[in-house]
This record gives sequence, structure tokens and C-alpha cells, in this order.
Amino acid sequence: MSPKKLPKTLTKEEVLKLLSRPNKKTPTSLRNRCIMQLMYRAGLRESEIINLSPKDIEWNEGIVRVCKGKVAKDRVLYLDEHTLDLLCLWNERRPGGRYFFSTLKGKKLNDRYIRQFVERYGQKAGIEKHVNPHMLRHTFAM
Repeated sequence: MSPKKLPKTLTKEEVLKLLSRPNKKTPTSLRNRCIMQLMYRAGLRESEIINLSPKDIEWNEGIVRVCKGKVAKDRVLYLDEHTLDLLCLWNERRPGGRYFFSTLKGKKLNDRYIRQFVERYGQKAGIEKHVNPHMLRHTFAM
């Protein structure tokens, strides 16, 4: 049995470059920045981001509850203050509805859209790796 390769991750410098790309002044860019921040700082998967509900965030405790993740397991993730502040900014601007991260019309986001904007921001940041959402999760875990 051959040893497994370690997953591809980003360096701290690459993460900083990536996260600096969205202009937080526009609602869509703020939302996208928050999504990448949550993937990087809490290790959420695309599907968990897409299905995150406003009630899954406990602001006073600084936690996110992920319900029925990949293997139908619930888990609690603690957020750092910076991530919580960013999510609070988005919460003030987001459209109402069932999903915490949604289109500006309150509709469910598409996983393809998330992959595309993460890749696009990675290219704009000058990162030579093929940046994808799961890479942010791996970076969190490493």
C-alpha cells in the first residue's frame, strides 16, 4: 500500500493575498469574502456553506453549528473574532431568507459559482496554484 499524498494547501501569504481580493464594499464581494473566510478559518465544505442557515450561527457564543455535514454528522465550530465580525457585516446586509449565504435575491447559491469565484480570486491574487474551495478547508486542517 503506497502512502497517501498530503493535500494541496495555501501558504499564509497566499491566503492573505486571496482574502484581500474581494472589495468588501459591494454586497456580493462581502458575501464572497465571508464564504472564503469561513472555509479557511472553520473548515466548512461548499455544501455546508450553501446550506448554512441564519439560525446555525450563535452570535453570543461565537459558534457555527453545521447540521448534517458530509457524513450526516453535526458539529460545532468556534469562530475567531475577526471571522465573527465579518459574518456580522454580511448579516447586516444580506437579504432575508432561509440561507445565510444566498444570491442578492435570497435564492440558494450554486456550488459551481463558489468554485468559480474562488478560482478567479486566486488568479487575480497571482497565486500559481489552482485554488479551489476544498483547498481552503485543507489549509484550515493543516
